Amino acid sequence: MFQNQTFTSRYFNGVSAVPEEGTVLVHGQTVQFTSFDTHHKLNLSQFTEFTQTHKGCKLILLPDETQESPVLEIFCSKEDAKRLEKIWIQNKKSQSHSSALFYSIREMNPIVLGILSLLVVSVVGFFYFKGLELVTNFIPLSMDKSLGDSVQMKMESQFEKCDSKATDRFFAEALKKIVPKDSKHLFQVSVIRSEVPNAFALSNGKIYFFSGLLNEANSQEEVIGVLAHEIAHVEKRHHMRNLVKAGGTSLAISLVIGPGLGNMEFLETFTEIGSTILVLKFSRDFETEADKTSIEYLKSQNLSSDGLLSFFKRMETLENGETDQEESQSTASASEGDKTVSQITDFLSTHPATKERMKTLESLIQKGKKGTIKKVVSDKTWKEVQTVCLDFKNSDSK
Repeated sequence: MFQNQTFTSRYFNGVSAVPEEGTVLVHGQTVQFTSFDTHHKLNLSQFTEFTQTHKGCKLILLPDETQESPVLEIFCSKEDAKRLEKIWIQNKKSQSHSSALFYSIREMNPIVLGILSLLVVSVVGFFYFKGLELVTNFIPLSMDKSLGDSVQMKMESQFEKCDSKATDRFFAEALKKIVPKDSKHLFQVSVIRSEVPNAFALSNGKIYFFSGLLNEANSQEEVIGVLAHEIAHVEKRHHMRNLVKAGGTSLAISLVIGPGLGNMEFLETFTEIGSTILVLKFSRDFETEADKTSIEYLKSQNLSSDGLLSFFKRMETLENGETDQEESQSTASASEGDKTVSQITDFLSTHPATKERMKTLESLIQKGKKGTIKKVVSDKTWKEVQTVCLDFKNSDSK
């Protein structure tokens, strides 16, 4: 406790920008400011905020909401400022139970407080996003179909389809073998004219294969493995779950930052970036879940699951080829930068890194029974499937 200790001070009355120079007498929990023509006697508990400064401390009298608050600056050593703050906190803690909790937290070590805050945020965030998973259960499947139908209309107006009797037969037979018997979705597959070796599914069960994937496939198994993966996306409702999580993430960040950002554009940008990164992470999790589920589908039908792994091995070869070409055009001094860029792009990618997926698939394939290699269609039909879009007229022969 302070017993009649005097410090140099100055007082801002909240009206004039020019402070009054004077002294402060601190006795117990009372501060008494005296200048040439002013005298103020206040209890430390009357001040709403206490801040340590490089010259001592600053005490704010009123909540700074409707008008400028009177401010008392005391010039003292750091030790005296800490002692004054301790007295001020003890006064505040005695006012109510909520004040006692708040100011007890304020007294905590900043590092400990930071760790506890991070822990609380992590726990709350975990249960929040787990709750978002449950929200999807209350959304009817008809919403998935509506969402997929709207995207399908746009897709088919922008891309050229080149389905044939051979592709229709192949995918019809493959769907019979892979789609779970209790599925509530109606699956259809179409081929899009594109050299990109890729495929994707819509939430309504419509699956698109780019002709490049069929043209370059080494076997029927590869295409069947990719098809099982896309079916898993639909069955696990990844589109709707991703939509719910994206909305939930945006809502959570908005609630934390709050409205009224005004001209603080950097906060708005930070919100958008944070939301985007989290949503991309969800997508990577869903890709991994689809990989695992597709292996389950194939094994349950005694089908070989090596095809999906073979597909990713080819994709890795393509990726390495593109990387080598890019590296040959860059300078040797940028090698470390390239590694950093690669790590960042892997993190922001909506798919896990190919090597990572291959390790997961290899582990899953080794577990349990191994399926056998079964041809879905004859070699002749498969050859027609592989040449789809290369010769569109002839591919419709059989």
